[in-house]
Amino acid sequence: MIFVTELKCSVRSCSFQKDDCCCRGNITVEGAHANRNSETSCGSFEEKKNCGCANSTGKPPKMSDVTCEAVNCKFNEGRKCHAKDIQVAGTNACTCMETECASFCCS
Repeated sequence: MIFVTELKCSVRSCSFQKDDCCCRGNITVEGAHANRNSETSCGSFEEKKNCGCANSTGKPPKMSDVTCEAVNCKFNEGRKCHAKDIQVAGTNACTCMETECASFCCS
């Protein structure tokens, strides 16, 4: 079953980020043993190249499918995020490890 959630993203250095949203449509939140936001990351992060080009085209989707490996998060049900909306943070990230799920909430 696919569960969709509103995915907001402030990671301006990611090629999928546009207008504070993620244009990828589906992402994976990593951090299987996370107990706080800083121990999670967006495994789908791809750094923008210097040309300023982006992988995104058109308008970002309002809802996204989010696979979640952070089993300690209260929104994780069967490796899917069931939060109404989530925020991925890491404004100047160069790698996925510099991103985080700002909506992570330890259960």
